Order: sequence, then C-alpha cells, then structure tokens
Amino acid sequence: MAPKTIFITGANRGIGLGLVKELLKVPGVETLVAGARNIDGAKELQTLAKSDSRLHLLAVDVSNDESLVNSVTSVAGLVGDRGLNLLINNAGIIEPYGTTSSPNRASVLKCIDVNAVSSLLASQYFLPLLQKAAGSESGDRLSPDRAAIVNIASDCASQALNLRGSGPGMSLLAYKMSKVAMVSFSRSLAADFKTHNIPVLITNIHPGWVQTDMGGSNAEISVDESVTKIVASIGKLTANHHGGLFNRELETMPF
Repeated sequence: MAPKTIFITGANRGIGLGLVKELLKVPGVETLVAGARNIDGAKELQTLAKSDSRLHLLAVDVSNDESLVNSVTSVAGLVGDRGLNLLINNAGIIEPYGTTSSPNRASVLKCIDVNAVSSLLASQYFLPLLQKAAGSESGDRLSPDRAAIVNIASDCASQALNLRGSGPGMSLLAYKMSKVAMVSFSRSLAADFKTHNIPVLITNIHPGWVQTDMGGSNAEISVDESVTKIVASIGKLTANHHGGLFNRELETMPF
C-alpha cells in the first residue's frame, strides 16, 4: 500500500522535484504537499499543481522554526484526521569547504544547520501528525503507508567509505559532517521511538550521485534514474530499515 499523505521539503528542483513527479504517479497517494522556500519561483511545481489536484504547494524555510511551525499547521489543515503518513526530509545545501579552505565557522554551521539540524527539527515538529496517522491501526507495524520519515541522505555519511577526504575540489568537508549528523539523529530517533512505543519508521536513503545543481553535470545518473528507484524503495520499507542507511535500491550501506 502507498502512503496517502506526504510532505516533502526542498521540492522545487532537482531530486525533490523529481520525487514529486514520481510520487504523483502512485495511485494510492491522496495528498502530496510540496514545500520550498520560494514557491513563487517554482514554476514547474505550479504547473504540476494546476494539472493534479492532489498536489499542494507550501512555502517553508526549514532553517526557520516559525516557518516550520506554520508549515505543520498548513499540512494539518490539508491532511485532516488522516494525519501524515510520510515526511521526506529532502531540503539540503552544499557549502564548499575543505581542509585547505580558509577557516569559516559560518559556512560549516550553515551546512550542518540546513542538512541535519533542520531535518531533525522538521521530524520533531511533524511527529504529532505522523503519530496521528500511525494511530489509525494498533500494533507496532512499521511502514510508510502507516507513518514514516525518509531522509534523503548520502554515501558521505558513511565513515567506512570516507576515503577521499574533503572530496573533489576539496569542497565536501562540511557537507560530509552534516550527513553524518543526519544519520546519527536518525539512529537516536529510531531507538527512542522503540523505547516510547512510537510506531513511526525512520530511515536514510542515498540517492546516488545525481545530475542536479548540487551534484553537477558530470554526475553518474539522471534525476529520473534516481527518483524512480527511491520511490520504489520507499514502498518496500519495513522495520528492517529502521534507523539504517541504504542506497536507492535499499541495499545496506556501511556506517
């Protein structure tokens, strides 16, 4: 079964926009809320919304708490008693930074704030709506058609795979730190959800090196190649994926 209600951040371009398009192909999806900082400039999203009444657009700045709180209120009004089945934390940035860069605390903190802290806070703010959806059935079943948080993560989160230092152009040090933090909070939330009997699944999916503004034109795969696999994998998520790190085909990645 598919999640009926979905909220995705960073949905105006790249992987986020691709996920919106792919999720709209899923018949079971009833309400899809696409969030982005600049909705007025998201022309392709606006066109999609005009042609599919299931799609709703929402201005949200994930790095701003007031904006996140307001987004919860807006999403709650759209999903009603159904609650929120699926939160996709996709919004993210790269702040070019490496070992040989001039020390710049603000750049490092900005990357960590948007990619990790904001995803954590979004997960916390939306947890009541996720729990409302989960409450539609009893028991401890974990599934995205019940209630789930999917973080769009990265192989940069893997310490075992961290063999290239700051990466191409000495630019990924802050980004790598942010994605490690994302997986770390996911592991903690997964454990806490179990302790407190909260039947909300949380997991991390690496989309691959994708041809986007962030990934660059030399990346290995297209947005369509990535999101087709991601959406298919979301539909296969179970308790076995709780708190883990996986590639877009749900193969386990080392931490």
